[in-house]
Amino acid sequence: MTLENAEKYADILGVSVQKVMFQNPPTPIIGESFITKDGLIERNYYSKWTTGVQIAAYLGDDLAAVKWTADPEYTGEWYEYRDAIAFFLRHPVVEKIVHPGCIEHVSIIRLKDEIKLPGRSPTHLVGGVLYPEPGRRYTVHSAKLGIHLKGLEVEWATPYCSVIFRPDLRGVTYVDIESQDCGCDDCSNS
Repeated sequence: MTLENAEKYADILGVSVQKVMFQNPPTPIIGESFITKDGLIERNYYSKWTTGVQIAAYLGDDLAAVKWTADPEYTGEWYEYRDAIAFFLRHPVVEKIVHPGCIEHVSIIRLKDEIKLPGRSPTHLVGGVLYPEPGRRYTVHSAKLGIHLKGLEVEWATPYCSVIFRPDLRGVTYVDIESQDCGCDDCSNS
């Protein structure tokens, strides 16, 4: 198809030329974060990725998403995350690396060992700012979560890229995708 023809089709359909010329692949949803009535965040990471996010903008091929939900009675400081979609780089999760963009930036982090935070279920997943320590260990800090954890071994970490707080206003749809395996034997529901 020529650019001239693409422009004509785009005009007829009322969409951008990019929409006519390029496929916009869905971004896989790799997990969920649920805010309880009491403000605790329960995180689940899926071992199989079967649902994707489709939006009217090209996001690239290296993103993954986490869908946020909240108890209907929750009214705390995480209120803006109710029904939000957070986007992260996908390759650090698949390759099991700590991306350099995580250092001193908000990230989602999978710890090698499960931890128990006060008032929370044991988890491998935490969100926060990552700081390197000697000996390939890390500190995770989150003022909002009230955590400052030192000496942690990290399986992977991926930086937040963006968040859509109002997917209903951005034309977001959820689509089934061909099942993708994260490549991890023990990460289901962690």
